Amino acid sequence: MGVFYILLLVPIMMQHIVVKQSHIDYTKRNKYSLTFFFIFFTALVMLRHESVGNDTRNYRLFFRHFAEMDWAKVGKDSFEIGFAYFNKLISVFTKEPQLFLAITAIITVTMIYQTYKRLCVDTALTIVLFCIMSTFVMLFSGIRQMLAVGIGFAAYEFTRKNKLFPFILMVFLAMTFHTSAFMLAFMYPVYHAKITKKWLIAVIPAATVVFVFNKQIFSFLALLIERYTGYDASITQTGAYTMIILFALFAVIAFVIPNESRLDAETVGLRNFLLLTFVLQMFAPLHTIAMRMNYYYIIFIPILLPKIIEYRNERWKQVAIVGRHVMVIFFLIYFFFSKANNGGNLHVFPYHFFWEAI
Repeated sequence: MGVFYILLLVPIMMQHIVVKQSHIDYTKRNKYSLTFFFIFFTALVMLRHESVGNDTRNYRLFFRHFAEMDWAKVGKDSFEIGFAYFNKLISVFTKEPQLFLAITAIITVTMIYQTYKRLCVDTALTIVLFCIMSTFVMLFSGIRQMLAVGIGFAAYEFTRKNKLFPFILMVFLAMTFHTSAFMLAFMYPVYHAKITKKWLIAVIPAATVVFVFNKQIFSFLALLIERYTGYDASITQTGAYTMIILFALFAVIAFVIPNESRLDAETVGLRNFLLLTFVLQMFAPLHTIAMRMNYYYIIFIPILLPKIIEYRNERWKQVAIVGRHVMVIFFLIYFFFSKANNGGNLHVFPYHFFWEAI
């Protein structure tokens, strides 16, 4: 658990503690603290024991399997051929599974970090939100899908720059790593939709209808999911209702707090992702696959909310400031006393380095 105290508390202190006669302003401290977080986080993902993360052992075995395979056979037995060739390419340089884990960690986190570095305005709030999201623990376990999520950030950069053809290429590339990446196809239209407060008149009733009839809607969608991905999408009650409430709260904050005239196009686009996340989460209580398909958008929430607070309406200034501090403290406590203590479904906690004897 000690490594996670370092991961969260050190960058928060770096951002907030001002040393006397220090000439490092807030913007630089914010940048340095975020960089520290991602470097240390990458190191933890790189150096994890095979027992950390449900799928880590399997991916080590997959790597050995592809490393021993002839190039001519790579991809023939795998629908996600991008991941197959990715394994084989790395095996050209090393046959060591631990180095494979290290390389995938560096590549995945770097793709995410580039966008976070550009948009992060409040490291403390960003990292506590990042660490309570399901994508955080998934980075220690689901290598295929998190590589697809990382490629999704490249798709995002093309989305905001209105470069449709490169965006389409990135979506198809991501799908060769994990079939669920077809969800990235919604990124371009959702980002560019002009959703304002006036839309809430239609959004709220529509979201209510989706929630009430989520079983019927999911049952229909499950036919397509099973046919395309091969996953069993039969309804299984997961009880995942807490995150629906949390995302609903985030959506309220995102539309009530900011001064709409100050919002730039990118923040509006990211807020659209939050609405999509909220809707997709309504299916999470029915099947874990709904959460997996939501990973591609959940991961943008930690950089959206700080920007919403930055663009706050003067009327909500004190509420935004107090709310920011409350969220940092609450989610920090939640991470250490709930998330990290219960072990989680992916068994990331307790953390062990690869050289430890378990």
